[in-house]
Amino acid sequence: MTDDTTDALGLTRRQALVAAAALCGFGAVAVGTAGAAQASGSLRVQLSQYPELKKVGGIALVGDLGSTPVAVVRTGTNKYIALNRRCPHAGVAVTPRGRGFVCLPPGHGSVFTDTGAKVSGLTPTGLRKLKATLSRGVLTITG
Repeated sequence: MTDDTTDALGLTRRQALVAAAALCGFGAVAVGTAGAAQASGSLRVQLSQYPELKKVGGIALVGDLGSTPVAVVRTGTNKYIALNRRCPHAGVAVTPRGRGFVCLPPGHGSVFTDTGAKVSGLTPTGLRKLKATLSRGVLTITG
């Protein structure tokens, strides 16, 4: 499987590796941080560094804002949202799956859409959106 093809569960190679690491307890695995930099309470994401964001519906794990793991979702031609990847119920980082996110063990299997809305599970709410401002190909994310 190459980085951009999906398996039977709809996971890319990168997503499958992140999920496997999470299942093994390696929650600090960094994914795609080459195009992101933290600066005084913000995370600056160079969108061109994330091939998964070249198409609408793409999801990229872009690093952490402080201790908050962040995902960026392309929702339109020049529209992006940033999501806090912590499950509101279990507190573990959710993993992209297909066109959304899932809270894998040790979480309780809550499922979210690609925009963070709750689909199912024990979570009381959807994923929290973070403020994201786009300027010249750089998405600046703040809490």
